[in-house]
Amino acid sequence: MLKFPLNRVKTKSWSKERRNDLMEKGVNANVSLLVEGYPRNGFQIFSKYLSGDDGVCITRLHPEYVVEKYGLANSKFHWLSGVKHKDALCPKNLSNLVKQVRTEVKVGHKKFFLDGLEYLLLWNDMNKIVSALKDIDHMLGTSKGSMIISIDPLTFEERDLKRLWGAFPQFDTSPLNEGFQHSDATAPVDKGQIGADLLVSKGLTATP
Repeated sequence: MLKFPLNRVKTKSWSKERRNDLMEKGVNANVSLLVEGYPRNGFQIFSKYLSGDDGVCITRLHPEYVVEKYGLANSKFHWLSGVKHKDALCPKNLSNLVKQVRTEVKVGHKKFFLDGLEYLLLWNDMNKIVSALKDIDHMLGTSKGSMIISIDPLTFEERDLKRLWGAFPQFDTSPLNEGFQHSDATAPVDKGQIGADLLVSKGLTATP
């Protein structure tokens, strides 16, 4: 398991009622799509949804960056990357993604966040991706788990979006808006900063 510094972002804990409302709004569909634009708040939403519980993040961004910017120190991370690392998941191999989720479910993890679906699409066609996600959906259904998948519609072709909409429900963010504030982590950054902060850390790159 990747070990990172304690989170530097304070997040407001949700009440039990608000978490139940969230479950009713989409997460109880096992796998649901969190539609994002700019700024992207998926990690912050997931952090608040966890409300102190353990979670699993599968992301293209370097985990150290995510922990420091979004306050997910209690989560386990798997990095979508071709870099050789024991906790890296190669984006070209969807079967390993499914197997890893199965492994996490077996040890008791129930709350998952997937960031980087458009990255997976660079190496796999949408039919294969949807098939893998349906396997995960079935897996989480039997374990009463959930996975939130962050997507930016502008990064997908129309036919791929239709395939996603037809397979999974959209996650309703309306119960998340109260008490939600943008942090410096969502401020605009230039391309150089994106390349340095999001995809590179300690000399490692996120491209396979």
